[in-house]
Amino acid sequence: MIDFESRLKSLKERRQGSRERAIFETMDSYSANRAILTGQDVRKKEFFELLKESTGIKYAVGAMAAVDEAATKVSVREGDRVADSLIKSLTGAGESVTKRLQGSVALDIHIKGHSDVDMLIIVTNPVNIELPQVTSNGYSPATDPRSLLQIIRDVRTKSENILPANFPKADVDCSNNKSICISGGSLSRDVDVVPALWFDTIQYQRSFQEHDRGVKIYHKGDDKLLLNFPFSHIKLINDRDAQYSGNLKCVIRLMKNMIADMPEYKKRIVKQLSSYDLAAIGYHMNSDLQAPYYMRLSLIEKTRAHLNLLLAAKDYRNSLFVPDKSRKIFDTEGKTEALSILSKEMDDLAFSIFKELRPFQGAYDSSTILTKSIF
Repeated sequence: MIDFESRLKSLKERRQGSRERAIFETMDSYSANRAILTGQDVRKKEFFELLKESTGIKYAVGAMAAVDEAATKVSVREGDRVADSLIKSLTGAGESVTKRLQGSVALDIHIKGHSDVDMLIIVTNPVNIELPQVTSNGYSPATDPRSLLQIIRDVRTKSENILPANFPKADVDCSNNKSICISGGSLSRDVDVVPALWFDTIQYQRSFQEHDRGVKIYHKGDDKLLLNFPFSHIKLINDRDAQYSGNLKCVIRLMKNMIADMPEYKKRIVKQLSSYDLAAIGYHMNSDLQAPYYMRLSLIEKTRAHLNLLLAAKDYRNSLFVPDKSRKIFDTEGKTEALSILSKEMDDLAFSIFKELRPFQGAYDSSTILTKSIF
């Protein structure tokens, strides 16, 4: 059986930070020390903590819930702050760039209140155009004599120099090949700066819809460009989530929280499934995502069954693409091993909740969770 009291504690700390941190952020040092010694907790109670249900159900509902909107706004604000400062300096240094938010925060599938933020810093002039070029799109020849690779290389180098100057008290880590991480100092969130350039697909040249536009991210170590479609991914996930009343994102957050609560020896393996992969796994649940808000506990059983199917049906598993169809989900052997562990953890979650609801019943009965209503 899962220790749900421990799970609830770790979930709360992930979503709201530690009790001690919350106290020191809201009180003077004298009052804070007294509050800590007396066991006071200034963090607000979230809706799932107030449910008149078992601890397992509280954990499951909380694990599916979005992080507090105010905390998310802080993450976005800090990402914008870093990006705006960098863009101003890069513009002064002769580079034409803009910003876009990508990743878990952009999709509201992050599970930490103090979540880090991914900010794309995108070269706007020139752009990379997919051929054959659509004739009526109005592009003009590039005026910058540098190659695209040299331009993005320069943006990366200049960014590595600008960020420490603009945020002198922060730590700037340039060791990652795709991003520059800035943290600490006056920043209340870690921010990953990702230099890239626009890739205007043939579809974008026709539609001028940003979700049809790609980006090429600079890989510093290999000195090359990597094609990504973050805005297509965001739109596809948002559309599928809206189709099923927010349930897709509930499933994605659930899987991410399950991984976060695993012991390290399991987590090291399961993290081969990225947030992008987990979103894709949930995306392919299709109509199984259908459930009224008061029966969202059924998503536990539906996710469990979906993971079991993926594990058992190799041909089906290996046929699945990520939503934007840029690659297969299970494109490495390690991801299958990760799936096996995640599937077992989801089994344990469903069985543990079942035993809370039916403590004297022997065999697992999925209908118990599928039909449970929570108000």
